[in-house]
Amino acid sequence: MQLKIPAGQAIQILQDRLKEIDAYNFNPKAWKNKTENDLREIFPLGSMQWLQVSNLQFDTFVTLEKAKVLAEGKETARQLITSYIDFIKQYSKIAEQKQIIKEKDFEQKYYDLLKEWNELVPGYNDLVKKYDEQLTSAEGLLETIDLKDHEIERIKNETIQLDNVSFKKLWAALFNLPTGQLIAVFSTFLALLIGAFTLGTLYERTSANNELFDLRNSNKQLQEQNERIRTSYDSLKNTQPIFQDTTKHTKMDTTQ
Repeated sequence: MQLKIPAGQAIQILQDRLKEIDAYNFNPKAWKNKTENDLREIFPLGSMQWLQVSNLQFDTFVTLEKAKVLAEGKETARQLITSYIDFIKQYSKIAEQKQIIKEKDFEQKYYDLLKEWNELVPGYNDLVKKYDEQLTSAEGLLETIDLKDHEIERIKNETIQLDNVSFKKLWAALFNLPTGQLIAVFSTFLALLIGAFTLGTLYERTSANNELFDLRNSNKQLQEQNERIRTSYDSLKNTQPIFQDTTKHTKMDTTQ
C-alpha cells in the first residue's frame, strides 16, 4: 500500500488524534469528522479506515448508558488509531526494507554495468580511435577531392575546348594563363611566325632556283638541238654539189 503522504507525517497526525481522545473537552462529532478527513488524506483511494472511524458510536439515547457508550467508543477509537499507527510503522519498515533491497539491487546492477563497461571500454576506445582515423582519412580525401575539383575547373577554364571554339574564348583562355606561361605562349607564337616566314622564304628561293635550273636545262637542250640541226644542215649543204656532179655524169653517160 502506497501512502499519500510520508509515513512520519502520517504517524504524527494520528498520534495527535489519539491524544485528543483523552482530552477534557473531547467532542466526538468534531473528532470523527477531523479523523475521517485525515485518514482520507493518509491512505490511498479505496481504503476503508475512514469508514471504520465513521461507524464509531460515542453517544446513546439511553441516559444510563451514555457514559458506558462514550467510554467504549473512546476505547474502540484508541484501538483503531493505534492499529493504524502500527500498520504505518510496519508498512514503513517493509517499505524501507524494500527500498534497501531495491537500492542494493540497483547497486548490484550498477556494479554489473560498471564491470561490463570496463570490459567494453578497451573495445570502445579502439572503435573511437578507428573512427577518428577514418574521419581524418575521410577529411583528407575530401580535401583531395576539392583540390582535384579546383584543378579540373582551372584546366577547363584554361583549356580550349575543340567542340566550342571562338576567338573570344581563345583570347580569354590566353590571358587567363599565368604570366610565365603567357610569355612562353607569345614567345612560341613569335617563333612559329619567324619559322613560317623563314620556311616560306626558303621555299620561294628553292622554287626560283628550281625554275632557273629547269630554264637553263631547257636552253641547253635547245642549243644542243640547234647545234645538231646546224650540223645536219651543213652536212646536207656540203653533199649537194657532189650529188649534182654525179647526176650530170650519169646523164652524159646515158646520152652517149
